[in-house]
Amino acid sequence: MKKTVALMAFGLFIWAKMTAQVSPPDFNCVRGDTLFWNLPVNNCGPFVSYEVWASQSPMGPFVLQATITNPAQDYYAFINPSGEQWFFYLLSKFNCPGQASIPSDTLDNRPPEVSPIQAISVENGQAVVTWYPSPSPEVVSYVIYRQTSIGVVPVDTIYSGNTYTDPNADPQSGPESYFVNALDPCGNTSIFDVKHTSVFVEAEVIPCNQSVKLSWNPYVGWTNPIAKQEIWAGANGGPLTLFGDAGGSASSFEAADLLDETNYCFEVRSVEAVTGVVAKSNQICLFVDVVHPPLGMLLDNVSVNANNEVVLSWQWDPLAELTQYQILSSSQNTGYQPIATQATTPPLSSNNSFTDTPSGAAAAKVFYQIETRDVCDSVRISNYGSTIFLTATNQPGNINQLKWTMFDLENGDVSSYALHKVSGGTDSEIGAATPTTNTFDDEYDPNDLNDAQACYYVVAKTQVMTETGELLSRESRSNTACVEQDARIFVPNAFVPEGVNYEFKPLIALGDISKYEMKVYDRYGQEVFSTDEPSQGWDGSKNGKPLAQGVYAYVLTLKQSNGKVQVKSGHVTLIR
Repeated sequence: MKKTVALMAFGLFIWAKMTAQVSPPDFNCVRGDTLFWNLPVNNCGPFVSYEVWASQSPMGPFVLQATITNPAQDYYAFINPSGEQWFFYLLSKFNCPGQASIPSDTLDNRPPEVSPIQAISVENGQAVVTWYPSPSPEVVSYVIYRQTSIGVVPVDTIYSGNTYTDPNADPQSGPESYFVNALDPCGNTSIFDVKHTSVFVEAEVIPCNQSVKLSWNPYVGWTNPIAKQEIWAGANGGPLTLFGDAGGSASSFEAADLLDETNYCFEVRSVEAVTGVVAKSNQICLFVDVVHPPLGMLLDNVSVNANNEVVLSWQWDPLAELTQYQILSSSQNTGYQPIATQATTPPLSSNNSFTDTPSGAAAAKVFYQIETRDVCDSVRISNYGSTIFLTATNQPGNINQLKWTMFDLENGDVSSYALHKVSGGTDSEIGAATPTTNTFDDEYDPNDLNDAQACYYVVAKTQVMTETGELLSRESRSNTACVEQDARIFVPNAFVPEGVNYEFKPLIALGDISKYEMKVYDRYGQEVFSTDEPSQGWDGSKNGKPLAQGVYAYVLTLKQSNGKVQVKSGHVTLIR
């Protein structure tokens, strides 16, 4: 065990002897062609000399240029009349047996190499300058220059690190430009490298676009192009998140779909290609007051009431800043024309209605849309919807046949049709039809006077989908269509004025008579009686004088309210 410890101690002694070195002068810099250094401390033996080695290539070969025997000398003037570039290093010579002299740093007779700026970024409202260190070993500090209204001026000197926050700059008011120069102990500085300029962003609210337009000066100074310019945004004091990418060459961006009456903060972050270095702009914050568009506008029903008036109902966002709306109408779902214009005044209602009294609603299918205009003069048109047009006709076999046009409502689906009949003052549902059916036959009782005139309407039961996916149940009623039975005329063939059947008067059953005329003639073709009242009969006289027994001719003309005309003629026997 002792032998092992002794061997380890001997090994450490040999290693120490082999690695002992004579320190060189602390080579500070070269000013002009004069070399300056700090004196070294070597206690291993007496001083012999300082050696100056020189070469015109950093890779050598180096040759001994001077031997200085004065231990207190800390400079050397190199003769270089042609001003060529030379490289130097120093050695210390001390009488220290077994210890090697190590060389100093190698310096040249040129100023320090540049220290390129990495980025000018804005952090917490202040300009932050970062740079790449100069490769020159003699550099001891960096001088920060800022471009001002009176020119480029030094603002600070940094002795450690490669970051500087400028307390006197104002990157929130405009772009800031900087240079960074490397400085050595002799006062030599690197040449001015490329100027770097920060990104300054401004913002403008565009109320009618519900957006904010950002404008900025692109970052200046990078060797590589700008790969992208990211837009970061935050709302109501929240953290900034990535909002969009404006590309590498843009100088503006429109941030759209913003919330009304919200505080937003924006920042542009430029990213250098290849390196990925990021330079942040100033942060711009503003209150966004935009024009609220009519979101969720939906025509949810078109229905005809009992008076054949069309009732439209629709929904819109009550926060929308509308100035007016128009009711548009069309017969073919194209070429819509305005039929009514209404001004709007806040506050708006979520649910709205309008009653149209078109002459054609009871004669044909009619389409509608709602058109809105806001304070920005922006126009928005709703989905379309149509009326149901119903016709009713009397058919042989005591059938009233109903036909209707399908209900059209964009965003709506019909689930079924319900058939209604109004007869004798009673409204009753008489049947149902599928969404694809548009006819129905109603069989009536010809002997039921209540069915002399029957009216009908159809109701479409519909599900309407809103923008949010909510389903609304709606019922759309058609126009009211009425149908008359043909009037039935019963004419007696004889009458006895002095008997029970004392006058000649046809009996009219069913039908709604709008015009009536009856004329009676004698055998010579002379008119003996005329009336336009169905309730008035002929008593067998002319001008108050009884006529003789005999056969007389009659002509009966009547017109029903549905326009149908019936003419009946024949003979009647007057008996006395």
